[in-house]
Amino acid sequence: MTDPSTTSAIYDAMAEKWALPQTLMGGTPAMLRAGSQYLPRHPAENATVYRERVNRAVLRNYYRRTVQKIVGRVFSNPIIPSPDMPVTLLDSLKNVDFLGRGLNNFAQDWFQDALICGLSYVLVDFPNSPMNGVSDEESRRPYAVHIPAEQVIAVQWESNGSIPRLSQVRIREQCRDYNGFGEESRSRVRVLEPNSWTLYQESDKGAWHIVDEGVNSLGEIPLVTLYANRTGFMQATPPLEDLAYLNLEHYQIRSDQRNALNVASFPILAASGYDPEIDGPIEVGPNKVLTTSDTDGKYYYVESSGAALEAGSRELANLEKAIHLFGLQFENGSRNETATGRMLDAADVMSPVVAMTMELENSLNSMLALFAKWGGIDDAGTLKIQSTITESSPSSNNVTDLLSLWQAGAITQKELHNEITSRGVISDSLAFNASAD
Repeated sequence: MTDPSTTSAIYDAMAEKWALPQTLMGGTPAMLRAGSQYLPRHPAENATVYRERVNRAVLRNYYRRTVQKIVGRVFSNPIIPSPDMPVTLLDSLKNVDFLGRGLNNFAQDWFQDALICGLSYVLVDFPNSPMNGVSDEESRRPYAVHIPAEQVIAVQWESNGSIPRLSQVRIREQCRDYNGFGEESRSRVRVLEPNSWTLYQESDKGAWHIVDEGVNSLGEIPLVTLYANRTGFMQATPPLEDLAYLNLEHYQIRSDQRNALNVASFPILAASGYDPEIDGPIEVGPNKVLTTSDTDGKYYYVESSGAALEAGSRELANLEKAIHLFGLQFENGSRNETATGRMLDAADVMSPVVAMTMELENSLNSMLALFAKWGGIDDAGTLKIQSTITESSPSSNNVTDLLSLWQAGAITQKELHNEITSRGVISDSLAFNASAD
């Protein structure tokens, strides 16, 4: 039988690039577990000294701090639904995943995974039976499942003209079997196709067998891909990859610097004219006298001049500056000092994060469309992201102009409300983060 857990070549190439960013997100413990993968052992360094150096290593996590800062700015304001969104969809988005999470919190995790790996996924499913902890009536609606990038191990598609259509998606899962106070983890692979789904489980002997299967009544694979740095269809690279390597370099140099400082802090006792057979063992301490049989012999301490430590300190400072500048450039975009550039700056120059935010908005609306299709809703409305990056602060002139247009009868009161809401002047009454009671 074919092994459904076999990963595709595209997945393997992307996963290789995810390794460092994902480890950095785990902080110092994850970097220490990686060991020599990210903190190599020097050629002349014995195992004991290496272990001591590794145990003293501490990661200054500039990468994770930058990721959290970007995510915070994108979600600085709640996601705004259009006024024409059906109430059934609004209620669904308050508990979008049947785990009590509202759309804002759910979308934040989705975006963060895409920011780290370059892409991330959401599966819009419809329960075929009542779910645990959810009433029968409430469970009769679609829900979203966040699928991290590392779980979608293979994707196949067909090209109908210029539009690719997913023909198979394989998702790696872990399930737990409980036996009293103990538990056992088992590997599963879910295979999705346009008209069916199949769940495989690995046995204790490593064989795969079908444990569940069913019909996909939607007629398509309801998977939405969020790209943060797209390189092709279902392909991407981590957008902060360069920052990850800068942080790794800082971690390695700081480990070497810390080790050098530890060695340089202890001067080494040296002797000239010392004969161990005649002079005996050296004892250092109070009320001890050091002598040599050689009249010209002497004892002295060898200390580091500190030049190497100063050079290492300067290199660390330069790296920290480069990391800081990288984050600013990534967030704000490059600024052109020409006249045209200044005109663009006035209109809020598009940065990479702005492009990602627009991609997120499009993906959220694709997810919403699948909710509507599962529920048989023709007009789902739209979702809009109102962040400090995509929108500049509204000026009083903008609002005054809108009021003038309304008073002149050029726009309706509903259109006035929509425009003012989209500018963040007033907030929508819907709280997506509210958990379902």
